[in-house]
Amino acid sequence: MKKLKRQYDNEDPSVTQILDVLRKIGLEMWFKFNTIEFINKESSKGKLVGTQTHEAIESHINKEEVKIETEYHEEVMTALKSFMLFKKEHPEVKLFNSEMMLTSDVHKFNGTMDCIGEIDGEQVVFDWKTSQAKDKDKPTIYPEYLSQVSAYVTAYNEVNKTNICKAIIVSIAKDKVAYNYQMLEKEEIENEFNEIFLPCLRILNYKRRNK
Repeated sequence: MKKLKRQYDNEDPSVTQILDVLRKIGLEMWFKFNTIEFINKESSKGKLVGTQTHEAIESHINKEEVKIETEYHEEVMTALKSFMLFKKEHPEVKLFNSEMMLTSDVHKFNGTMDCIGEIDGEQVVFDWKTSQAKDKDKPTIYPEYLSQVSAYVTAYNEVNKTNICKAIIVSIAKDKVAYNYQMLEKEEIENEFNEIFLPCLRILNYKRRNK
């Protein structure tokens, strides 16, 4: 399976780098109660499973043959089944272009948006997350996901001169066939971008200037 390459012709930070300035209590607790070796192994595995799942979803959306060559076959296949369950239970969703690289010249940041689609003829931005449901029925949608997708919507609208007002975050489980999703509409997208994302961008830029 190919490896995604995300290269931009500028030094602007990525959406994920910007949101890394946020404190993540759950992640801090995970670090506290596990060894460095375990954390490094699980982090590398999680990133690879997420990347390979995204690549397989991209191939599916683009109607290409999906070939999965991975040492984590069970996790990736479970995540794909979770994604297909979302599609089956939401036939109103139509998915089009995927993995779009974006640069906001206005705010100076980069990001790769997962997918653009439609619901009842209205354009919607989609963001896929791979996660573990563990002992819950559905995987968790974390607050930073909302800020992240708000940045993608803003950048996409800027680059393409559109006015998309809806986004859907879909968290797909990789440890059981299950998913969770949340829709954001215009006001929430604007609030997340202005009240969370932009302050994080300012903090990161401040840190960069003062290194």
